[in-house]
Amino acid sequence: MEGLKFGGRPPILIADSVRGVVRLTNPYAQMIMDRGQLIDGDFVGAIVGQSVMSWEGRNPTPALDQNGNFRCTDLDLLSFLMPIAARRAVIEIPHYRNRRKIVVKANERKIDHNQFGPVTGVISNKEVFSFSVRIHDKTIVKKDLRTEEEEIGAYRNYMVVDCDGHWYHGWDRIVFDPSAEENIFLSEKGLWTGNTVYFKNYVHPNRWQSIFSSQHLLKKMLILRIDDEAGFYRSEMKRLEAMGISLPIVEGPVYSPTESEGETVPISVSTLEMVLDIPQFSGSYNPAPNTREGLSYAYRRQKHLTYTLKPWVQFGVRANEAAYFLFGNRQVASWMEGRTWKQGWKAPGGRIEWNQMVLSPSVALRYRVRSVTQRVSAE
Repeated sequence: MEGLKFGGRPPILIADSVRGVVRLTNPYAQMIMDRGQLIDGDFVGAIVGQSVMSWEGRNPTPALDQNGNFRCTDLDLLSFLMPIAARRAVIEIPHYRNRRKIVVKANERKIDHNQFGPVTGVISNKEVFSFSVRIHDKTIVKKDLRTEEEEIGAYRNYMVVDCDGHWYHGWDRIVFDPSAEENIFLSEKGLWTGNTVYFKNYVHPNRWQSIFSSQHLLKKMLILRIDDEAGFYRSEMKRLEAMGISLPIVEGPVYSPTESEGETVPISVSTLEMVLDIPQFSGSYNPAPNTREGLSYAYRRQKHLTYTLKPWVQFGVRANEAAYFLFGNRQVASWMEGRTWKQGWKAPGGRIEWNQMVLSPSVALRYRVRSVTQRVSAE
């Protein structure tokens, strides 16, 4: 809801870092709001790096108490997976049951029953609190439809947190070889139980406070900017294609016919939708030249924004919001003293009720809990 102005004077008791973001005086916020500023990997990394999910610097509870009784560590799985993904560790998921639709492609064949390969990222769902690990699965042989050459490995997402925001029981363990630093940490903190680490939570309960932090608000703002720019370049693609310009064959998407698709069933899950209302972005993007090269640029730019930069930013955002959904319970962080959630707020002319918190005359945060339908595998 860009451009909405909020009446009243919000209380001034707020952390300095948050104040700079919501008043749009923070340098990162100013760059995000200006369409003329380039959003690239270095810029996104600088924002994401303000809140790194990691085991480093943590002091989790050991797996056994002082009497030798087992208890799960309070180190959360997502914080442990992030560094593993960053170093592209090779993992194995010995047993996995697909939660989403099972699709078998005609140009792929699986050569083993397990899942094995380097981690290339961690993935979050933008609508429900589902988290997955993305690996280049070496148990899949894939044929290039252009050259007909076969190669080992295909990218796959394997769900670790279900659509309902709780552990997914379609897998039982992840096997990997810890680095020297990881092994020292796990050993010194007493997290091993035999050769296994058991996690109680996938996201730390205290992370609920992060939705009020400057880094979270910046990331929410950045996602809106990424969507805005990606939408612009998708419209540029349509404009150029309407002029009769087409992508080079080697660059356009390749259609992979499916051999079979599994049956799905609908389920209803509860989720939290959180929105940051900000002013309109200023400035304009550079139009793509009316050439095939211009079309290629628009295609690559929107693809990079949508499939590389946005998931990187979104993961931390959804982890914070999942923690608030599970453990926040309408609480407000201490540095937001003087602010509360206003229940039953509706946008002008709108019918949906939200819990809203005004952060500045032009920025507000709102959320609602709602039920959504997801389709999952019937098997």
